[in-house]
Amino acid sequence: MAEIIPIHQHKEDFNDCIKNLSELCKEDLTSINTLILEKLDSSVPLIQEIGKYLILSGGKRLRPLLTASCFHILNNNSIGKLSHIGLAAAVEFIHAATLLHDDVVDLSKDRRGNLTANEVWGNKTSVLVGDFLFSRSFQLMTKYGTIETLKILSDTSVVISEGEVLEISNDKNLEMNEDTYFQVINGKTASLFSAACQVGGLSGGAKENQHKALKSFGTNFGMAFQLIDDALDYSSNLKKMGKNIGDDFKEGKITLPIILSYGRSNNKEKDFLQKVIEKPDSNENNFILIKELLTKYNCIEDTLTRANHFAEVAIDSLSIFPDNEYKKALIKLIKTSIKRLN
Repeated sequence: MAEIIPIHQHKEDFNDCIKNLSELCKEDLTSINTLILEKLDSSVPLIQEIGKYLILSGGKRLRPLLTASCFHILNNNSIGKLSHIGLAAAVEFIHAATLLHDDVVDLSKDRRGNLTANEVWGNKTSVLVGDFLFSRSFQLMTKYGTIETLKILSDTSVVISEGEVLEISNDKNLEMNEDTYFQVINGKTASLFSAACQVGGLSGGAKENQHKALKSFGTNFGMAFQLIDDALDYSSNLKKMGKNIGDDFKEGKITLPIILSYGRSNNKEKDFLQKVIEKPDSNENNFILIKELLTKYNCIEDTLTRANHFAEVAIDSLSIFPDNEYKKALIKLIKTSIKRLN
């Protein structure tokens, strides 16, 4: 069993660490945001309106920050070098496109405390604007990238789609095992974290061993991040999540806490889980009963244990890099991302 990271020793929270990383990458982030706004331009006003509504709605820019940080962790401060800026913007466009598509598939109504684009403009428009954002990302890849970075980001787009389809094909399947779940979250979340880190490092001249280290860092950070997100749905509040608590439950999503509870439940409890997952509703009492079941079988704690394992691997992946402010900031980011559950 992985050793639990002593999160109580870290006074900073996740948002503090995001702000610290944003300050370290301030010039890069300004350039990335400028490029994003430029590439949201379109002769079709509705595309601009929806794109800006989504991308400028208060997101943390976590993935572009990973690209910029992994560029600078190599101690590369090349003046006037733009490749990592363009690739970071491409990563954000891929992320934004997947959010638009995800919200349509999940019938989501809220994101970051605001109505989702599909609630405001409808499903058809949201899907098509998502396609536009994907297309913009490929324009940025071809302008700012190399064959290697283009392959990474295009391959990642395929993996993301496969992860989404795999999740849908296991919709409400309580027999889904952990391996399949990990494959889903690798596709949905970890693959883009990994790609963001890889293209940042390659833009900074990463050697093969450094490239592999950043790939491992991004993948394992993404896995830990998504595990905590899935646990938070049953143990947090709107302020921490940026979405309504219990959304996964109401949508009947099969996440690790549910997989663990189903495997450990008796027949009566299994029947209850099957009933509420197959026909989810907003019944507060059912949600309370689910949370009691998760507590009974230590499902949140065991989800945290798995997240800690991935977080430790991510931190160890950075050991080949010399200590600098970017490396320290990334390590703090991982540790506080786990702390979100407390």
